[in-house]
Amino acid sequence: MASEKKLTKKDLDKMAYMSLFEQSCFSFERMQAVGFAWGMSDCFRKIFGDNNEEMAKALQNNLDFINTEPHMAAILQGLVVSMEESGQDRELIHSLKTGLFGPLAGLGDAIWWYTAMPIVAAISCSLAGQGSVLGPIIYIAFWAITGILTRQWFVRMGYNAGLTAVKYIGDNAAALTKAAGILGVMVVGGLIPSYVTFQFPESLVVAGNVSIQGIFDSILPNILPLAFVFLLYWLFKKKNVNTMKLIIAVIIFSIIMAALGIM
Repeated sequence: MASEKKLTKKDLDKMAYMSLFEQSCFSFERMQAVGFAWGMSDCFRKIFGDNNEEMAKALQNNLDFINTEPHMAAILQGLVVSMEESGQDRELIHSLKTGLFGPLAGLGDAIWWYTAMPIVAAISCSLAGQGSVLGPIIYIAFWAITGILTRQWFVRMGYNAGLTAVKYIGDNAAALTKAAGILGVMVVGGLIPSYVTFQFPESLVVAGNVSIQGIFDSILPNILPLAFVFLLYWLFKKKNVNTMKLIIAVIIFSIIMAALGIM
């Protein structure tokens, strides 16, 4: 087994770029395993040179089931090649990878798919709704830039810091996930008035000339969109109403209110 450092930053960056295609060989038997192993293949070849037997063993050690968040997979790839390069026991490498891909998946999902991407999507949709071409551009650019740069950084972190960095993330995954979730809820909640329209026309009055919409605005601006979102959340979360039924109900409700001139 190799014991000296053979990999360069260029090798690690190449592995980060290859990890972009990790899910191109996705299967329900092994999930991301084939793409995960392929992403490390060039690094393994540089580590083991012409020793095809060790190369095959290293690849085979990473061809079993793995299902993690794609950005977080880069950390594991950096860790695996670092441990292979230093000649660590493959059973230890396998156990470490198997034990960490679940917690890392939860952390990655909380940061990217439950926080960062919904926030950027909400902002982009708001811009697009105003007729700005920046909406889709910002969303695509954010996805592409974070997809590449974070993988580079995570691969190097996993490789350079090794077990210590991944252990730190694993130990603090719950706190980081909770913090990301709180941030996401706050930001998305603040954006509710931007993409949820729920108001009565100014012509709808009571007691002679008192605007119904004005009454709600005097209580709390944008209280109706907020209440509507909380109603949908309550139906979905507490009453277990099917998402598709909620969507259909909102469409029917909107059509009826518009036809009656109430909204």
